[in-house]
Amino acid sequence: MKITRYMGAFAVIAMLAACSTDDELGANTAANEVKIAATVGGNSIFTRSNPMGSATEQENFNENDAISVTTEGKTVIYKKTGEVWAPANAGDYLVWTGNAQAFEACYPEKADESTTNSFSVGYVSADQSTVDKIEKSDYMISREAIEKAYIPSDRQLTLNFERQTARVIVKVSGFGDEFKDLNPTLSAVEVYSKLKVPAGESDSYAAIKTYKKEESGNNVFYALVSPGAANSTEKFLKLTVTYNDGEGKATQTTKLDVTGIPALDKAMSYTYDVKIGKDKATIGNVSVTDWGPGDDITGGDAVTTTENAVLIIKNALAAGNKNIVINNLAANADKSVFDAISEALKSASEGSIDLIVYGVETLPSSAFLNCKPLKSIYLQDVKSIESVAFQDCNGLKTIYAPRVSSISDFAFADCPQLKSVTLGNISAAGIRIFDNVSTEFVDLTLSKDQKVMTKKDIEAWQSDESENYINSEDHRSVQFLGKRFLSIKCGSRTYKSTNI
Repeated sequence: MKITRYMGAFAVIAMLAACSTDDELGANTAANEVKIAATVGGNSIFTRSNPMGSATEQENFNENDAISVTTEGKTVIYKKTGEVWAPANAGDYLVWTGNAQAFEACYPEKADESTTNSFSVGYVSADQSTVDKIEKSDYMISREAIEKAYIPSDRQLTLNFERQTARVIVKVSGFGDEFKDLNPTLSAVEVYSKLKVPAGESDSYAAIKTYKKEESGNNVFYALVSPGAANSTEKFLKLTVTYNDGEGKATQTTKLDVTGIPALDKAMSYTYDVKIGKDKATIGNVSVTDWGPGDDITGGDAVTTTENAVLIIKNALAAGNKNIVINNLAANADKSVFDAISEALKSASEGSIDLIVYGVETLPSSAFLNCKPLKSIYLQDVKSIESVAFQDCNGLKTIYAPRVSSISDFAFADCPQLKSVTLGNISAAGIRIFDNVSTEFVDLTLSKDQKVMTKKDIEAWQSDESENYINSEDHRSVQFLGKRFLSIKCGSRTYKSTNI
């Protein structure tokens, strides 16, 4: 990913019942039993990202999660049952001995049924295709040494876990021209990695079946892998591409390999954008970010909080960076999030910021109202733009929102510098979208599937499903939503105004 991702310490707290005597302290009785409580978060700025769970569920361990804890040669598996951690085997528990003790722990207990993790070695699974399975590959370890004289009076021990795997994310940046009109889809990805963590030179590579997550109509693939040095001769990715010409022919499949495993460090996240042709696939942009301790993704992306979005902006501006990327905003991020973003941008000069935002699907009303620092905005995942979202953005020149299908009143009004707008297949538009914008100097790009827009009432518009916009009279006259543009591209056809 293109932003820093991290969480605060992933903590396991061993709470001990009080012991009445030194004799009792050494006895294997309930009086000196180690009581385990596990928490996620602490000072975190991300939730525990379980894409299948609610916000509350994302902040907690899952039922039946298991951790392995060892002290003085004894290992006990603790399993989450309800709200408590209990020994997996009743009556089998760790105890305080009264001696100096070292506690070593790992999470999870197993990557799959054929492997058992320990503090010194762990494993990632070759099958990470579901949330539960990728979670089991999120190998973390912790060690804490307690001196005899320093056993806390409340009998509480905190173990801070550190991630030992690397995360690989694979996305499609584009398909080659040979796939034109064939509706290609990246349907599956295998990532090649050693399964042992840490791995030795003699350990072999294996294909990992990735977790597939649909994000705004596109498939994104996740895998947790063993870190290690680069290997230029080994296969790194196997991509499965499906396509169909839409004319009654059976769906076809092609498999493409990417050779050359890059160097991967533990606790780092790597996003690979791949461009796919019929005969080969190549890696384009690679983003590397901190995937720090305790950010337990369980198969998906962490959600960027408002606080972290603001921090990203402030850090970028402090470093003199005017190209800012915010990944993984919640799909339903509300106006308060964008108020905070706009406020953080306020110190930048007018028309100086190129902002890229991923994740949010509905841009709320007044999201960037009067946000003068904006020079360009890239909204890859947004499907709907609500009223006055960009009104009075004096420095805004470029709007890129290729999936937008609905635009509300005055969305782009009073943007005098606007020069380029890219939209999706617009089905509904409110009144005076481009009010007080010199659209005759604006290049407009629309989806190849765009239909002709007709007046619904007063100045609102809706699509006419019976007539394609491409090569229509409106297209040839370079008009859209009642406005004339410098040029309008729809699909492969561009018409330009001749009167400017």
